Amino acid sequence: MKVMFIVYHDIQTEARSQEILECAKKLSDETILVSYSKPFDTSNYKCILTGNGERNYFSFIKGAIKAIKNENPDIVILHDNYTSTILRWITKHRKNIYVIYDSSELYIGKNGKRRTLKMKIAEHMRYFERKYLKYANIVIAANIERANIMKDYYGLDEVPIVFDNIHRIDDTFNVVECEQKYGHLFNSDSFNILYAGGIAEHRLTFELAEAVGKLGSKYQLIVIGQSTAKDKDKFNSMLSTMKYSNIFYAGFISRGEMKYMLKNTNVSVSIFALDTVNNINCASGKLYESLFEGIPLLTSENPPLKRICTDYKVGISSNDFSQAIVELEGNYDYFIENVKVYTESLDVEGRIDTLVEQLKEKMKTDNIII
Repeated sequence: MKVMFIVYHDIQTEARSQEILECAKKLSDETILVSYSKPFDTSNYKCILTGNGERNYFSFIKGAIKAIKNENPDIVILHDNYTSTILRWITKHRKNIYVIYDSSELYIGKNGKRRTLKMKIAEHMRYFERKYLKYANIVIAANIERANIMKDYYGLDEVPIVFDNIHRIDDTFNVVECEQKYGHLFNSDSFNILYAGGIAEHRLTFELAEAVGKLGSKYQLIVIGQSTAKDKDKFNSMLSTMKYSNIFYAGFISRGEMKYMLKNTNVSVSIFALDTVNNINCASGKLYESLFEGIPLLTSENPPLKRICTDYKVGISSNDFSQAIVELEGNYDYFIENVKVYTESLDVEGRIDTLVEQLKEKMKTDNIII
């Protein structure tokens, strides 16, 4: 059985893509990865680079279709709507190929009024996904909320298989180096709050900073992640105008350094705007990374985040960030214990094997012999 996994992501940094690749290897005798990026470890499978290893969408599509023609795989695993054009091609030209479609995002609806080339391409991706996803043999979603929406929106015969973004940070960090770089950010006399969403208005960074700033010096917010120069300047201007001295931005850091940050913080923040279907039904991997470091959560009221906080009592889901932070501090030991209980119940190592078994069961139903 030959399985081809086609993904338009940087496979070196995208955890879910790495997991789906491992799943593909467990399904097949021969595995082929098609991507513009090459993994660190290419043992036990073949890697076909598109666009000479450069991120070029049209070269990727052309290279992926060429790879299908040359390799004649039995199963093709597609990842996200970047590959919906390939799904269309398979539906029309290779009906014998068994297609598994993994959706880590859920982009429904049109872009804004600006008609850039990038937006036009994105609309085509969404169009092809909506029209052809029902022809995929198996669909995988990133949480149950998205799975239920996808069944109705795409006219699927059944609810997609759910493969949550349950990730840990297994990277290591140099304690001495991290202490030198970031130790000054953590005040042992303060209640430290970490937000890894970077600086951007659509990521609610400004609202969060205002909520923590108003609480005073007893509380500290450390923001990490990407930012544009414009957003960073606007953020610093707000802090200066409001005279907030308990908000810090540490920039983009490595996963190992993030592990250090989490080990030194009290609460981790996972917040998303309630604007698009994708954001409302967010599937945050960083949320689980925080939990596995034993850190309680402050989340916005998006249904998946609220479900986890409500069902497992591992944090507070509220759009009143200030009140939630005070409540978390006041009941901190309670939340710490619940985080411990919940994370011990999660089988991180076995989740890929569980997905493989679910796929095999569905394929058996479809008379596909593994």
